Amino acid sequence: MSSVPHTADLLLYGGHVLTFDPNRPEAQAVAIAAGGILAVGTEEELRSFVSPKTQTLACAGRMVLPGFIDPHLHLFAWASRYCGADLGTARSIAEIQSQLQARLETLGSHDWLRGYGYDEFFLDEKRHPNRHDLDTISTDRPVILRHRTGHAAVLNSTALRRVGIHAQFTPPKGGNVERDVSGEPTGVVYELESFLRTAIPPLPLPEFQAGLRQVNSTLLRHGVCSFHDASAGNTLESLGHFAALRADGVIRPHATVMVGVEAFSQVREAGLPAFDRSGQVRLGSIKIMLHESGGELYPPLDDLAEMVWQVHRNGFQVAIHAVEEAPVCAALEAIQRSLERLPRHDHRHRIEHCTLCPPPFLDTLAETGCAVVMQPGFLHFYGDKYAAEVDAEAHDWLYRAKSFRDRNIPVVGSSDCPIAPQAPLIAIQAAVTRRSHTGMVLNPAERLSCLEAIGLFTQAGAWVGFEENQTSRIIPGMRADVVILNSDLTGLPAEAISRINVQTTIIDGQIVYSA
Repeated sequence: MSSVPHTADLLLYGGHVLTFDPNRPEAQAVAIAAGGILAVGTEEELRSFVSPKTQTLACAGRMVLPGFIDPHLHLFAWASRYCGADLGTARSIAEIQSQLQARLETLGSHDWLRGYGYDEFFLDEKRHPNRHDLDTISTDRPVILRHRTGHAAVLNSTALRRVGIHAQFTPPKGGNVERDVSGEPTGVVYELESFLRTAIPPLPLPEFQAGLRQVNSTLLRHGVCSFHDASAGNTLESLGHFAALRADGVIRPHATVMVGVEAFSQVREAGLPAFDRSGQVRLGSIKIMLHESGGELYPPLDDLAEMVWQVHRNGFQVAIHAVEEAPVCAALEAIQRSLERLPRHDHRHRIEHCTLCPPPFLDTLAETGCAVVMQPGFLHFYGDKYAAEVDAEAHDWLYRAKSFRDRNIPVVGSSDCPIAPQAPLIAIQAAVTRRSHTGMVLNPAERLSCLEAIGLFTQAGAWVGFEENQTSRIIPGMRADVVILNSDLTGLPAEAISRINVQTTIIDGQIVYSA
């Protein structure tokens, strides 16, 4: 049995430490040793832990917080966006064409031309590009654009031929191909990402690895010390890929990897426990994608309920992607059925997004004990789109937060990156102000306090990942995942939170980023 160290490897002092320890909510100094929190208190109280070998870091009035946790992002999709034209700022189809043309000039002769992150709402034309628009770029090179949400894509004529989408093509269940009046594909497809992944060659490895390094740098720069990859296409093989990336130091934050429900049989056959902490990367939730296609739910409710039951009865946590009312209702119904068959007190099943949550759903969420993993940053980046596209009478249902807390429904903050940028402090500000980047306010009754908003990305993120006893509080014995902000949030107006930057990121007691 190892003894507790008597001296610190690292001492942070002179800061305003928010510990999230109810017995000592604030402190001025933190001693760190062997990757964990050794002691918390005043600089004078911690002086006895300092030796000539102790590294000291003056925080000079800055704020010290537990490291941020992002329990819903898509690492490989995010890295891929560094390997194509970034269309997130495009405001017209002509601008998309121009950016694609510039990207084309950098590619090898056989590479696919890829673009990422367009959103038709922000385009002057208020429509998706189509194959004819992309054919102006090239008629012999395959071109594919992926929508900001990841739920739609656009292919040019050559790409459509390469993947086998034609007038007689029957999409997989849940998918949809948009067609013109003659029945020919327009190039716009919905919910076909799994099909496209198998039909399109992977990205060149050196380029993809460079994208992963950029992702890692961004996570550290924003103080993200842990994340959950929420990609429904993950398998046990994906778990091994993540483990290799962390072992090689390509990805420094702690990683928890969801596995898609289609691969759940692999998990059971391998005998892996959920949230096993024996390796550098943990197996997390079992992910189910639930959406509406052509006015119908996919998967249908009975199929969904059986999927949830298999996950539930085997002791795993289910994470169901459900955005609008019908999918959210079906997700809750499926979870209710499993709980009636086999009550589990601490299941922590998750509804991912829950963008629109009518009042009756609050009762069901409270009864089932489900957590909602939402994205407050979407209010900042896309609030104007929600205001325009969601019926006015449903605005009060959008990305609830305070309503959940008032009903003791666990609510957790995440980014869903790359669907929105990785920016915890912007998301925290949005949870406090409910204000979009243009100043539009959506349902101010759902505002949280600054401390509550910080908790969405610290304590709540740890709890939903069954890590509340390992991280997210600055108390002795916890993992030393810590962020130091370049200013103290105390007393700042809410609108100034997003102007604060992370000064230092510490993971396992090691400084991994410093501004």
